[in-house]
Amino acid sequence: MNIAEWILVTILAVTLFVFLVVAIVLAIKLIMLADEVGKIVTTGQGIAAKADDIVDNVKGMTSVGGIVKTFAGRVMENQERRYAAADAAREQAEAEAAAAAAEKATQEAAAKKAEEAAVRAAIRRAAAEQAEQTTAAKTTTTKAKKPSLKSSPKRQK
Repeated sequence: MNIAEWILVTILAVTLFVFLVVAIVLAIKLIMLADEVGKIVTTGQGIAAKADDIVDNVKGMTSVGGIVKTFAGRVMENQERRYAAADAAREQAEAEAAAAAAEKATQEAAAKKAEEAAVRAAIRRAAAEQAEQTTAAKTTTTKAKKPSLKSSPKRQK
């Protein structure tokens, strides 16, 4: 090959290499720029949403419907608080009544057991007394009916 051809090939190779390096650097910068644009878009959407909320609030406060809506919302909140307090008081009273009823039932059950035990004890005492009386009566009857062997007329004969 000719020297002129070598020079042209070298120039073309260097030019191609420079364009390749520049393209890689530009691609990296473009990717970084796309990330920054994504962040800016996200921030812009948040700002737009907040601005929309602010507009709705201002619109609600300045219009008659908005004032009525705000007033109705506050009335509803107050009623919910009041009813919540009443519900809590009612639930507490019900819980106390249930506890008192349970305690009363426990006391009644204990009193019933004590009464049953007293009745059983009285029945046992009465049965024991009757058994003693029966035993005493048998003993008395047996002593009266038994003749003495020494005084028996049949043996004296």
